[in-house]
Amino acid sequence: MPPSTKYTPELILEVAEELTREEGIGAITARALASRLGCSTGPISSHFASMEDLVAQLMDRIIARFVQAAGATGHPDPLLGAGIGWLRFAAEEPRLYEALFLRPDTWHAKWGPVRLGLAKAMADHPRYGDLDDAVRFALVGRASIVLHGLGLEIWSGRLRTRDYERLIEELARPVVDAALVEGWSDDLHSAA
Repeated sequence: MPPSTKYTPELILEVAEELTREEGIGAITARALASRLGCSTGPISSHFASMEDLVAQLMDRIIARFVQAAGATGHPDPLLGAGIGWLRFAAEEPRLYEALFLRPDTWHAKWGPVRLGLAKAMADHPRYGDLDDAVRFALVGRASIVLHGLGLEIWSGRLRTRDYERLIEELARPVVDAALVEGWSDDLHSAA
């Protein structure tokens, strides 16, 4: 007799991520996951308080993948490097990108720590080291607005280039440069 499968929360989330990657976040239902796992919906409901809880934990996984991609470029400028990683993520993980950015944001509070982490990493770079924490945080927010537009163009297939560094240099760097020169330090995301 073969050993029984352990339907752990980790396994269920791995399958949920795989299903999202293939069919989109809208495909995440208890029945769809149970079908993929080859079980009833019992293990899903025993490990997660609700499907909303499961999706929230799935989004944490997807955000972690996004953060990893944004930090893995090796670019000397942490802000511009994160932008290159962002665009790669849009191209290489379109359904995960869609789950993060192309539906109403019910988990907006999760992005503050992500932005804060990048702003802190920027403190060690000569270009940003003299800026205070709030200004670096606002600069990350301004750059993200530009990156959302570029990411959407890549995700949709309208922008087919894979030269992400060129896109960042020509379209995002000028915004960062202007913000630094002009002293634009207000956080547009937090503005009322």
